[in-house]
Amino acid sequence: MMTMGRESRSNRVSFGGGKSYALDTQGFLDPSGQWDEAFAKGMAVKQGIYNGLTDEHWRIIRYLRKKFLEEKTVPFTVIACMDNKIRLGTLRRLFPTGFHRGACRIAGINYKFICEVNFLLTYESDVAPASVHELTPAGFLRDFEKWDKRFAGLVAREWDLPDGLTERHWGFIEYLRDRYADTGSVPTVYEACNSNSLELGELKQLFPEGYRRGACRIAGLPFFS
Repeated sequence: MMTMGRESRSNRVSFGGGKSYALDTQGFLDPSGQWDEAFAKGMAVKQGIYNGLTDEHWRIIRYLRKKFLEEKTVPFTVIACMDNKIRLGTLRRLFPTGFHRGACRIAGINYKFICEVNFLLTYESDVAPASVHELTPAGFLRDFEKWDKRFAGLVAREWDLPDGLTERHWGFIEYLRDRYADTGSVPTVYEACNSNSLELGELKQLFPEGYRRGACRIAGLPFFS
């Protein structure tokens, strides 16, 4: 049976136009019946899709909604790619925050439903199902003070780093956290690299999702659009 969830008055998002949407603690639409195209367009921006949803995006979104509403399921990533005749790399390009945390969230599928019907999907980007690691709609830690190394490890798992988090990673993460704790602001990528004797290319190797969505997110810093 489809889970509609319970509306939370304390966790809402608005994209203008006078309408707001209730989200669960993981930043997914809940109850899912609130979904409309305005939600998809607004949430897409929060997921890093800044140039609007293309026909390619909508094809995946409508596919997921059909699976969700008519078949009462959520497919595995590889099945979704096969059904839509696209490569995994194309899916990642379309939805930079991932299949589960990006495409499914934009399509209005709530987190509890995903856990009930296909829990393995949450391992794609399961950056802490526990409430202690409550996330924003963009997938960032909501409370800077709730960060811990487990959170960092779960984020790093998305990137499939061959050697895991190295001393070089931890040094950069600790720098970002100390800097934010001291100043209340996020340093620019150039300041951060200069302070840690890093080239931009090396930063990209360390944090495959880049500075803001990679290094800053894993360090528990807030998201600034």
